[in-house]
Amino acid sequence: MLRGVLTLLLLCGALAAQAESAKVVVGSYVYKIQGLNFKDNKYTLDFYLWFRWKTEGQQANYKPLDSFKLVNGYVESKGSIVEKKVGDMNYAAVRVRATMSENWQLEKFPFDRHKIEVFVEDSSAAADDLVFFPDLVNSKLGDEIDLAGWTPSSFSADVRAKVHHSNYGDPSLPTDACSEFSRFALAMDLHRQSFDSAIKLLSTVLLATAVAFVAFMVKPSDLDACFGMGVGVLFTVAASAFIASSSVPDSGVMTTADSMHMVAVAFPVDHICVVLLPAMFYGWAAYRVWLALH
Repeated sequence: MLRGVLTLLLLCGALAAQAESAKVVVGSYVYKIQGLNFKDNKYTLDFYLWFRWKTEGQQANYKPLDSFKLVNGYVESKGSIVEKKVGDMNYAAVRVRATMSENWQLEKFPFDRHKIEVFVEDSSAAADDLVFFPDLVNSKLGDEIDLAGWTPSSFSADVRAKVHHSNYGDPSLPTDACSEFSRFALAMDLHRQSFDSAIKLLSTVLLATAVAFVAFMVKPSDLDACFGMGVGVLFTVAASAFIASSSVPDSGVMTTADSMHMVAVAFPVDHICVVLLPAMFYGWAAYRVWLALH
């Protein structure tokens, strides 16, 4: 009886060892971030990606440079490929140039800041077969990133479990099948280096509104002057709004710039408000800018 129990325990241990997921260390070094395109929701990333693993069991034929995929982007080119064995570890690395998709958060535009993330998965091995571990020591931002108008910071790398609720059309699997994959994620923050672009974008609407408020000082008998100034300001604000909206994608998001243009059109209405309305408008504009910066 005791011998049978021991045999069963040894058998279970052997099966558990066979079923254990393969462990692969993944890291990344970011060289360049280029071509931030808010209109098309994309940017270009130039980075180094590497893998370390032991060649044993189901990892004997593992080719990470062939099987990895970018979940939220696509690879344009691969270069500087290195594949070698160091002791009992395999090492594979590649320099990747990729176009990444990003759902930009533009509510605070043009005082916006963003967090961009890159997700790497194996295209064929689920978490039952392969688990990533982040190389936290060596993963980092490069020191020569030159992204005009922006400063990257707060780089981080981690591994997450991602469940895909689909059988991918495989008739051998139930329709409610799901699969879990190990996902390597790297993230970084982008901050504007200055607010020069915001000043250039909003200066037109602020100055045009000031001109509209000057119309309060014109005598009611000078109807042509009052009417002409109002119409001129209206077209100026409309043109400024068009320029601002051309920088961001069409969406239901009301940006800081959108709000400022819409309110600017509505404010100049009455001679009695010659002091009150300018104070309200510029106070509100300052408040919107303060909200965008915090």
